[in-house]
Parts: sequence; C-alpha cells; structure tokens
Amino acid sequence: MFKPKNKYGNKKIEVQGVKFDSKLELYCYNLLKKNNLNFEFQKTIILVDKFRFGGKGIRELTMIVDFVVYIGDRVVYIDTKGFPTEVSKIKYKLLRHKLKDDKNNEVVWLHTQKEVDEYIKYELVNV
Repeated sequence: MFKPKNKYGNKKIEVQGVKFDSKLELYCYNLLKKNNLNFEFQKTIILVDKFRFGGKGIRELTMIVDFVVYIGDRVVYIDTKGFPTEVSKIKYKLLRHKLKDDKNNEVVWLHTQKEVDEYIKYELVNV
C-alpha cells in the first residue's frame, strides 16, 4: 500500500508512548530530561483569541511550541525545526509580539543537534 511521504521530510517517532515530530525534537527532549530541566512538551499557545467579524465567529489562531522551559522566573519557548515554513515564520512573529512586554520570555528556534547542544549547555544549564 502507498504511504505518503511527509512534506517536510522528517519522520515521526514514538518512544515509550511519547510521539515526536522529528528526530531533532526527540534529541532535544532527551537532553532537557538529562539535564533535569523543568519543561512542558508540545504546548498549545493561543496567538489570537477567537472573535466575531461580520456576524460570523472566527476561530482562535494557535500554534504548538515544542518545548516551554521554566528556569526561575525565565520562560524559554523552544522549537526544533530544521526547515521553517512561511506559516511557522509568521506564527513565531506573532508569538514574539504576544510576549514582547515580558522581559523574562525568550523565543528560540534550534535547527541542528549542535545548536540544541550548545543552547541547552550554555544558555539553560550553565546560567
């Protein structure tokens, strides 16, 4: 039977009942766990609340962030994305806009295992 290829080229993986969208996402998850960091996995963020326009209901606009890491009063939103799409670029701009007034928030895109290693080691663990 024909199985369609994922349009982004990544392979979904399930490990111990947890579903990951890519190997990079799994890699980051394991590194956050290994370093005992407090985080949420695949958290849905509302970017624009639902509203009415011309008498019709418009659904809220959401995005799923791979990881939200909590370090004291600092909150870091991490997405592991090898190839950002035009939609993901727009959603990240909206996320940054939503969080712009809180100086304790940070939004990070990590594209490779090397970037994941360096960011977690130098920005989250050795702070």
